[in-house]
Amino acid sequence: KQWYQRRVAITAGGDMNKLEQLQPQWSQQPDLARNEVALKQKCALLGLMELTFNKASSSRSIPFSEVAAAVKLPVDEVELLVMKAISLNLVRGSIDECDKVVNLTWVQPRVLDLSQIKEMNKRIIEWAESVEKTVQDVERQIPELLCN
Repeated sequence: KQWYQRRVAITAGGDMNKLEQLQPQWSQQPDLARNEVALKQKCALLGLMELTFNKASSSRSIPFSEVAAAVKLPVDEVELLVMKAISLNLVRGSIDECDKVVNLTWVQPRVLDLSQIKEMNKRIIEWAESVEKTVQDVERQIPELLCN
């Protein structure tokens, strides 16, 4: 049953490629085989969350094609996936059907693994450096602002 633990971890990470690699094992289980569509949809929703989490908050305008590739869905099914994720409060944002872009502003917090924690730490350090640079820029401009 080691494959079952891997399947749970793979689904939680939203990795559709790995889920499909394990399909020969999990499709032997009647309950999982019977619920294959729901299992793949859950994996796709978690894949969307993972894609959103891995994007910097300033670059979360994601083309439908990128979402489709990440979750292994046809491009014409991306809008429905994002609508479902928004309705389940997994993500927040909007869908631009004309430009085929999803603008996501928030992702539901979840348990993070070590690599995700390291990535968050890196982002916090980058944000702190950006704030410090802004403070220094403002401090340099204060004499000019006070004299004018």
